[in-house]
Amino acid sequence: MKRRLYIIAISFLTLFTALNCGGGDEPTPDPPGPPDPPVVVVPDKVMLLMPADNSACLKGSSESGTTASLSFSWEKAAHADSYQLDVKNLLTQQVSSFTTTNLTYSATLTVNMPYSWSVTSVNSKGKTSGATWKFYLAGTATSNYAPFPAELIAPASGTEINANGAASVQVSFAWQGSDVDNDIASYALYLDNEKATTQVIASQTDTTATQTLTSGKTYYWKVVTTDKVGNKSNSAISGFQIK
Repeated sequence: MKRRLYIIAISFLTLFTALNCGGGDEPTPDPPGPPDPPVVVVPDKVMLLMPADNSACLKGSSESGTTASLSFSWEKAAHADSYQLDVKNLLTQQVSSFTTTNLTYSATLTVNMPYSWSVTSVNSKGKTSGATWKFYLAGTATSNYAPFPAELIAPASGTEINANGAASVQVSFAWQGSDVDNDIASYALYLDNEKATTQVIASQTDTTATQTLTSGKTYYWKVVTTDKVGNKSNSAISGFQIK
């Protein structure tokens, strides 16, 4: 009897050990994978600093009688890796572009000219354009400056206006003027089918106008701005079609 009890106890102990110890090693967990790559987002807009909007008589470092080096500055834009500075001569419409990773850039420009400037923030995801400011780079100080060339708004360049079969249509024109002296006196509208040399409105203070035009033609237009002392500026020439 005792021998039977001993055998049963040994069997029970063997079974308990097998259940708790198992027949093999615990599985080894997989090593952690590489971390997720950082998420790249489009950069924020740039906040412009200097030269100030609609400022005049800016004195850069003179390089010759006709050019000067002018410093541009702006605030850091979130997520931007670099910046593209665009400076546009508002008389010639020529745009000069510069790329930098800094928050300042010095550009050599022709004096006695109106300009606009903007900065685009750039990274591998894309580009974000910011505001556009204007300034007048004067070689010497004067008591009065010519107006900035008017900004043509509508019809936008390259627009196709559908006449819907009519022989003629009314076209609305709109533009925006600005002047560091705030003394714009009038606007003149030039409009024709070639080079915008025909004056159709000699003088008005409004920045809109309406003209009845013939269908099936291409038109070109510009605005001449005059201030109270007689200074004038010509806008760029814009074109559109009536079909």
